[in-house]
Amino acid sequence: MEYDQKLYTGVSRAAWGYFFLYFSVNIGTLNILPSFVGYLLFLSAIGLLEEEVRNLSLLRPLGILLAVWHGVDWLLTMVGGDLDGVSLFLDLISSLVNLYFHFQLLTDLAAIAARHQPDDGTLDGQLFLYRTLQTILITGITLISCFSSWLGEVMVYVSGLMAILYLIAGVCLMAALFQLRRCFLE
Repeated sequence: MEYDQKLYTGVSRAAWGYFFLYFSVNIGTLNILPSFVGYLLFLSAIGLLEEEVRNLSLLRPLGILLAVWHGVDWLLTMVGGDLDGVSLFLDLISSLVNLYFHFQLLTDLAAIAARHQPDDGTLDGQLFLYRTLQTILITGITLISCFSSWLGEVMVYVSGLMAILYLIAGVCLMAALFQLRRCFLE
């Protein structure tokens, strides 16, 4: 595979991975856009992009862990269960691994953008902005969901607002990634 085509495919898979994370289409309790597919796409993207940014390969074990976690959770929904709320400790560990994985993945994608965008391009800055927004919003949503019983009913509205902002930031992030992949066509 030609190098630019490899980069194009890797960035495309990362963008589609975020699609699977940000959107949910349920039939009953079953999500037909499962998160674990997003992590499998991220793992594929890492394999294609690791020559461009060497430390991307360091994310592979965390990506595998997150794919398994979300895969097991998805399978459990088929039988009426889920992993959320099983253990506050496991929820927090999963959230921390998730935060680090996406923070570093988006940092590395911004580094790729900085190298391949046009001279007057701003894709790297956009990706840094969306990375930071995503990190803040995921942290807030996680803390609210973990401690919602202590925070009261007002937090339901705050978490709903944060979820809407998270979705908007996610759409902007995917748009930036799809714009980045066009840099490899020229």
